[in-house]
Amino acid sequence: MLEAGGGRFRRLLADDLVRHGAIVFVAQGLVNVLNFAFHVLVSRRLGVDAYGTLNALIAGFTMLAVPSAIATTIVVKYAAEFRAVGDFARLRALTLRILSVLGLTALGVFALGSLLAPLFAGFFHVDGIAPVVLTVGVLSLNVVVPVLRGVFQGVEDFRAFAISVLIETVAKLVLAFAFTAWGLGLDGALAAWLLGALASFIWTAAVLVNAYRHEDAAPLRLDYERLARTSAAVAVATLCIASLSYSDVVIVKHVFDSRTAGLYAAAALAGKILFWLVAFVPTILLPRAIHRAATGKPVIGVLLQAMAVIAVFAGSGLLLFAFAARAVVGALFGAAYLGAAPLLFPYGIATTLLAILNTVSVYKIGVHRFGFVIPLAVVALIELIAVALFHESAFQVIRIVIAGDAAGLVVVLVATPESRAPGP
Repeated sequence: MLEAGGGRFRRLLADDLVRHGAIVFVAQGLVNVLNFAFHVLVSRRLGVDAYGTLNALIAGFTMLAVPSAIATTIVVKYAAEFRAVGDFARLRALTLRILSVLGLTALGVFALGSLLAPLFAGFFHVDGIAPVVLTVGVLSLNVVVPVLRGVFQGVEDFRAFAISVLIETVAKLVLAFAFTAWGLGLDGALAAWLLGALASFIWTAAVLVNAYRHEDAAPLRLDYERLARTSAAVAVATLCIASLSYSDVVIVKHVFDSRTAGLYAAAALAGKILFWLVAFVPTILLPRAIHRAATGKPVIGVLLQAMAVIAVFAGSGLLLFAFAARAVVGALFGAAYLGAAPLLFPYGIATTLLAILNTVSVYKIGVHRFGFVIPLAVVALIELIAVALFHESAFQVIRIVIAGDAAGLVVVLVATPESRAPGP
């Protein structure tokens, strides 16, 4: 009996989904801890008002970074397909194309964003343009870095993927500790974030270029018509998830007073623990779903495994939020933020729904089924309008967010899937 149990355990460890999931889970766990350490540090050193500004800038950055997320998804699909047929020459060509095309795009984003910095500073009620310019710098680097990591993800080199993410997070935390200690405040926190992203870019680009440097040059021929159709569908889906994730924080910062916005930002950040806790699941699910679909193997079992993992982790987090909200908020942000504690459990419900929605959306993207995209876009737009119009209290905003996430999940699950087509 013990031998049978040992055999099952060895088979479990041999499963790619389990092994890769373990690597990404550990790395993502470290990233989450370090990211929260960053927020705990800067929230205490900046104060409620400045921290609200930082979180609003991060939320705005995340929404503007959606094109990079779209490109990453497409790159994962290509890299997974090239690896499946052993076409390393085209993996080399794909890497070089990312560096050249998106590198130039990043420079353009920085130039345009810097020109528009006074406009964004006025919208977010920021004194001076330096915080906005620093945020634009991070945005520019994130035009390239996540897409390069998409190559790692597509070829299922999750060790390199994890190192790339950890370099950015560790550097950001260490530099934020130093810069805020020197009294640089909000500018120091954002500069730390910028330099962390730069360090990750240098390492990631160097590793990928070195990995394929001995491969023969090969043309990267793409079916641009199919690529355009697929990219459009992925773009809408990604924009919807980003809007459902962060639009409430941006609107709250714009319409509420600084203290209320800061408390809401703290609740939103703490609530998103549950989303980040299971963020490794879609990372593993996407290339695995693409591979199984391309080889004609059943895919639904992979999705069910993913749902079971989310249920265990997010469910445990919700119990903690329900019975120890003040302890969680106090530990993360300090006594000044205890006013956010009543918001934590309901925001955790919204985040759990969003995590499930995101995972199911990634699954459908992986198997090339986009029938859910238009209904999800309608839901995201309705939520955005509802929050903009009805915001008498933070609780009202959260109720709208919960309803939006639940409605989004329903339409993704029930929307008639399209027949699976080959990858882009």
